[in-house]
Amino acid sequence: MFLPFLTALIGLILVWFERRFAGLIVLAITVGILLVWFHSHATTHLNISL
Repeated sequence: MFLPFLTALIGLILVWFERRFAGLIVLAITVGILLVWFHSHATTHLNISL
């Protein structure tokens, strides 16, 4: 769970220093990590078929 927070922080720092495109790419990676993480937990830990 540390990885999404780390990538979000890196993305926000990039946006702060006006590297908008790189920041958007890193924030998109963050969203992808969160989607995979939530899907994994929703299917394996809760035994729900999505």
